[in-house]
Amino acid sequence: MFSLFRKKSADNDPPLKKRVEKMKCRKINFVDDDFDRLCAEMKTDCKALMRLKPVNYYAIKNSYIMGMLYSEEDFSENFIQLLHFESERQTGKSHIFPVDTETAVKLLAKVGIMIDLKKIQQK
Repeated sequence: MFSLFRKKSADNDPPLKKRVEKMKCRKINFVDDDFDRLCAEMKTDCKALMRLKPVNYYAIKNSYIMGMLYSEEDFSENFIQLLHFESERQTGKSHIFPVDTETAVKLLAKVGIMIDLKKIQQK
């Protein structure tokens, strides 16, 4: 009976989710777009992210898409999970999608985070 109140064990998580939790996460807020269409496009091509526009930091955000970009230190492996928010409540969540290095770097550049891959790859 008391097993109802126990937390689920982390062993039930899929292997990709476990791997992503060890990576660095950057949260990026985008202007709301058709969330379902974006998720459908992400299944075939990660470049669908490039049509999203970052939210102005000072703007009132009634509805937006938050991208949680997970990356290795050298950006050799990148993943993104998209969350849809309306009135500060999460209304949608996507799967974890792989993102190529070029798209991840361009996405971060849109919000002012400049990555010099040559310096990173030399280390």
